[in-house]
Amino acid sequence: MLPIVFLASCASPPRGLSPVTGFDTQRYLGKWYEIARYDHSFERGLTHVSANYSLRPDGKIEVWNQGYDAPAGAWKDIRGSAKSVGKDGEGSLLVTFFPPFGAGY
Repeated sequence: MLPIVFLASCASPPRGLSPVTGFDTQRYLGKWYEIARYDHSFERGLTHVSANYSLRPDGKIEVWNQGYDAPAGAWKDIRGSAKSVGKDGEGSLLVTFFPPFGAGY
């Protein structure tokens, strides 16, 4: 039972915040460039960070994050998926890079 509670809590927005309404998945798709960041281990030390979102045949969103590691002279990337966990038209997603673990977004 505890794992179910843990996973359910990951999909919920933080207390005091509400998901955006009128969320349009089609407008969300495409390439997004980073203008600011929280300190996530994947992005640490990277430049030119972007996220690319595309729709999969199963209805989930393919997530492809990438950035340039200048000291290594190479691009790094990570792929995952996102699915809607809110009401219809609500911008509440569960993003997963390392199944079965996910986080609310």
